[in-house]
Amino acid sequence: MAQLRQVEDEPDSPAPDSFGLFVRGRGFLRRRLGLAVTRMRHRRVTFGDRCDVRSGARFLVSRNAEVRFGSGCVLDRGFTLESRGRLVVGERTVFGHHCTVASARDVQIGRDCLFGEFVSVRDHDHAFAQSGTAIIDQGRVIAPVHIGDNVWIGAKATVTRGVTIGANTVVGAQAVVTRDLPANCVAVGVPARVVRHRDTRSTATH
Repeated sequence: MAQLRQVEDEPDSPAPDSFGLFVRGRGFLRRRLGLAVTRMRHRRVTFGDRCDVRSGARFLVSRNAEVRFGSGCVLDRGFTLESRGRLVVGERTVFGHHCTVASARDVQIGRDCLFGEFVSVRDHDHAFAQSGTAIIDQGRVIAPVHIGDNVWIGAKATVTRGVTIGANTVVGAQAVVTRDLPANCVAVGVPARVVRHRDTRSTATH
């Protein structure tokens, strides 16, 4: 009995909440360190507070480019940025793993947007009008891309040059956006087409 009482009097193991706090604290420090290292390595890119830049992110930024991420943005692992122009991303926008954003002139993305994994956003494309000339020798066609606030773009979707996507719009997985989409709609397919409009009364305001 004495031995049993001794076991019962031993301190309890750490509470699950304590372990959770430790994990969150370690994650917070990792994010702060990762952001500090990224800022030092890529001085042409401006990050707001509390951004989270994860492993494998690549930044190919020319000398005259302007690149700004608002506070609280998340760039998941394998994110790729290519910029020779202007790229502005609003607060709390999240890019899933292995997204690519390429700006030759002007890409603007609003706040509170969600990008699924492997999404591609580009404001330029290859010119190919001259059939007798190799496409690689025909240069590029460039047109700005504007994406509004609170837009969700599903996994593996592609946003092409010259496109504007209105606020609060949802783009389905694997869609290819080749023309403007209005605000408060759902669009799917190749090319992406509007299949319904969202109820603006239940849409959160930002």
